[in-house]
Amino acid sequence: MNYEYILSALKNGIVPENGTREFCLGRDTEISEFERLLSEIDKNEKSYVKFIKGEFGAGKSFFLKVIEEMAYEENFAVSWVTLGNDVRFNKIDVVYRSIVNKLRCKTGTSLDHIIDRWITGLKMMAFEETSDPVKQNNLVKENLYADLANTREHSNAFAVAIENYNRLMNEEDYKTAEYAKAWLRGDGNIPFTEKRKFGVKGDVDKTNALNYLEALSVFVKSIGYSGLVVLFDEAESIMDIPRKDLRNTAYDYIRVMFDNCDLGKFHNSLFVFAGTPPLFDDSKKGIVSYTALHDRIKSMLDTDLTDVRRPIFELKGFTEEDLVEIAGKLMIMHEEAYGWNASDKITPTINDIVAIHINNARLTGGRVTPRTFIRSFVSVLDTVQQNQSFFNDTKQIIELFDEQENTLEDDIDDIFDDDW
Repeated sequence: MNYEYILSALKNGIVPENGTREFCLGRDTEISEFERLLSEIDKNEKSYVKFIKGEFGAGKSFFLKVIEEMAYEENFAVSWVTLGNDVRFNKIDVVYRSIVNKLRCKTGTSLDHIIDRWITGLKMMAFEETSDPVKQNNLVKENLYADLANTREHSNAFAVAIENYNRLMNEEDYKTAEYAKAWLRGDGNIPFTEKRKFGVKGDVDKTNALNYLEALSVFVKSIGYSGLVVLFDEAESIMDIPRKDLRNTAYDYIRVMFDNCDLGKFHNSLFVFAGTPPLFDDSKKGIVSYTALHDRIKSMLDTDLTDVRRPIFELKGFTEEDLVEIAGKLMIMHEEAYGWNASDKITPTINDIVAIHINNARLTGGRVTPRTFIRSFVSVLDTVQQNQSFFNDTKQIIELFDEQENTLEDDIDDIFDDDW
C-alpha cells in the first residue's frame, strides 16, 4: 500500500485511487449492506438503485470509491460517472455513452478490453479443443452466439454488432471493426454504409438508450463478470438543469431505472446516486418536486434510527470515537510512509485535537465532516515530522491544528471535483 500517495491525496481533499476500503472507518454498517447487495446481484441476479445522501465533505465520493473497490474485488464491471454540465441526466443517450466510455474491470479499462478479453478466451478454448483452424473458428462463433443469447433478448442489434466485430477482425477489416465498437459505445457519427457492414441500423438515442443499458448489464454477466455497477457522483447537479420539464425528464429516467430493477429488466446491476441533501429535500428542484420518483424512494417512517435497506441512506457525521480512530490510523500510515516515530509527539494530543474539531463543527452548524478533520490532521503530521526539533510540547501541536483547521473551515463551502 502506497501510504505516501494516499496521505497526499487526503491532504489535498481528494479521494485516493485505491486503499479507501482499508481507511473507511465508521461506516461498517453501510459497507456490510453493500457487501450483501453485491452478493445478491451476483448469485440471485438481483438489481438495485440506491441513493447516498450527505453534505459536502461528508464522504460521498469516498464511499463511492469504497463500493468501486469492493465491486472490483468481486469481479464486477464498474463505471463511475460524474454528473454535471457535460453529462445531464435528462439526456439519457449521453448518460449511456458516459457509462460505456468509463466502463472498467479489474483487468482493464474499457468496453473494448472486456470484449477482446472475452473473445480471446473463446479462442483459447477452441485452440485447446482442436488444431483445425476452420473448426476453431466455428467453435468460437458457436460459443460467442451462445454467450450472447440473453443479450439478444434485450437488444438484438447489440449482440449482432459484437458478432460482426469478431467477424470483421477475422477478415482484417479493422476500420469497420473499430466502427462497430464505436457504435456499441454510443457514437452517433458513424456513416450508414459502415453500420450496414456490421448489421445495425440507427443509433443509440433517448428512445432506446435504457434498452442498450439493459443489454450491457446482461452482456457483462453472460461473459463471466458478476454484474454491472454504475456510480453516479454529484447527482445534485440535476437541480441545475434550468427548465422544470427537463429536470422532470431526468428524474423520470431514474424512476424508470428504479422500476426496471424491481421488474427484472435490468439483470445483475447496481446503480448508486450520490448527492447533497437539497437533491432529496428541496421541494422546488429536488426529487421531492417529482412525485413519481419521490413516492418510490422516500422513507415511510419518521425516525432517525438506522435502516440501510431503504433506497436512501445518509452518511452522518463522525462521532468522537470515529475521529480518534481515524487519527490513530493516519498517524500509523504517516509513520510508515516517512519513517519517523510520531507516537511520542502526536499521541498525547489526539484527544485535544478531536475536541477542537468537534467544537468547531458545532460552531459551524454541527457538521462533523471527515474531510476537514483529515486534511487538518495530515497537514499537522507533515509539519511536525519536518520540524521535529521545533515542537517541544503538546500545546504547540494543538495550536497548530487549531490554526490549520480554522483555515480550512474558511473554505468549507468550496466544491472539490471529488467532494468526499
